[in-house]
Amino acid sequence: MKLNFTTSSKTPQNQAPETAKRRLLIVDDEQMLLFVLSDIFKNIYDLKTADSGETALTLIAEDWQPEVIIADQRMTGMSGAQFLAKSIALSPKAVRVILTGYTDVQDIIDSINLGNVYRFLTKPWQRDELLEAVRLCFEHYDVTTRNAELAASLQKVRELSEEKDELLGIVAHDLKNPLQAIREFAELCNDDPEMELAMRQSMLSSIVRTSNRMFAIIRNLLDINALERGAIQFMPVSIPLSTVLDHVVNTYRARAEAKNITLHYASSKTARLYADESWTIQVFDNLISNAVKYSPHGKNIFVSIAENASNTALRVEIRDEGPGISETDMKKLFGKFARLSAQPTGKEDSTGLGLSIVKKIVEGMNGKVWCESELGKGASFFAELPTKAT
Repeated sequence: MKLNFTTSSKTPQNQAPETAKRRLLIVDDEQMLLFVLSDIFKNIYDLKTADSGETALTLIAEDWQPEVIIADQRMTGMSGAQFLAKSIALSPKAVRVILTGYTDVQDIIDSINLGNVYRFLTKPWQRDELLEAVRLCFEHYDVTTRNAELAASLQKVRELSEEKDELLGIVAHDLKNPLQAIREFAELCNDDPEMELAMRQSMLSSIVRTSNRMFAIIRNLLDINALERGAIQFMPVSIPLSTVLDHVVNTYRARAEAKNITLHYASSKTARLYADESWTIQVFDNLISNAVKYSPHGKNIFVSIAENASNTALRVEIRDEGPGISETDMKKLFGKFARLSAQPTGKEDSTGLGLSIVKKIVEGMNGKVWCESELGKGASFFAELPTKAT
């Protein structure tokens, strides 16, 4: 490549001290051109240079993130457009500039298509014009960064608005309707002192059941709020896993039997977890409750225990023979207020909060939770919790 440039003795205004820490990467395979460009920019920016696209990619991969990248188009081996295209994955926010001649039309087209190029710098250049062009590139970087931050903030506002709507929906439906039923049952009992004892007991039982359902909804809402605010302090200690699982499995045997579902579980008297007992109970209460809730009548649920590959945690699997989970539902499975296509098989209620609570609790105790499923072939939920302090 023929070196072709002009210079000016005028000192540009953009050589201000505040630009000193801006990160600029220049890539060119001709050492003389790199020297000239370095001389122009070295006292203004945090400057790094590379004599090939491969070297520049290695530089970026080492966690030095440029804000502006200038690459010559005509380089031996990897062209400027090819380098810039590869750099997107490593430095997606950088502003990309191609250095090219006036006649390189195809190169310009390739750069636009491949390298996500913001602008072109043509040869020959004036020093002041080059400095101003690069200053504007950094300005563009700042604008796009601020726009991205604003877009992220706007998305967060949208998500909060959606959560508010979900919460209002729960208040309007899942709390208002049961509360109305409680009031009507109570009024009937109060207004008819001669009501048969069996009828009165039936209505009182309905009031208790409905109240319990409302309490569970409110508890879920308070729990998710406290977990998201970081207001929950987990107190992990060494506990027998059987203390947790035996209690939860026995709690749900009657509900499973009511749907002719068989719960298979072999208790382990030696397995121990390093976890907060009360919150661990809530984790498995949610997971086993869901398995019973979404399993068709006459099916099986299997609860099993195994060590992880490194013997540092216990993995509990709850496997059902339900409808399975679609790929679309899998993407939002542990999300807040997740509404999935599968429906409870016994008209049970669901707020869409249970699994999001499970995820936050398990991760808060240095564990992990996930699901494996194939549509039509049931689902397996795994909760892995440590056996020792980490």
